[in-house]
Amino acid sequence: MIKKTVLLCLLFVAFKNYAQQADKAESARLMDLYNKLEGTYQVQVINSRELPTIPLSLMDQVEQKRDASSVTYIWLASNVRVKVLPKTQINDPAFKKLERIVHIPSAD
Repeated sequence: MIKKTVLLCLLFVAFKNYAQQADKAESARLMDLYNKLEGTYQVQVINSRELPTIPLSLMDQVEQKRDASSVTYIWLASNVRVKVLPKTQINDPAFKKLERIVHIPSAD
């Protein structure tokens, strides 16, 4: 009985360590993507001065939603959207990076 309990405890500790390492690796991957995508998307807050929380998982969505030639949008809330620039615009030699967060009136 004691051996089974010790074995279960060791398995639990090993699993917990594995999960922590996986979380660290995922966070590092998303931070790398966050830095790589800087300037190619823009969080737009509409009719508000709030500062939205930007989850790192959004970076995967930005990559998935990016179109070859058209601007796309990802809605995070009724007044917060993410403008995702197309690949053609990003690859243009005259490309200028976007500000990360802007506040815009609803007419835009």
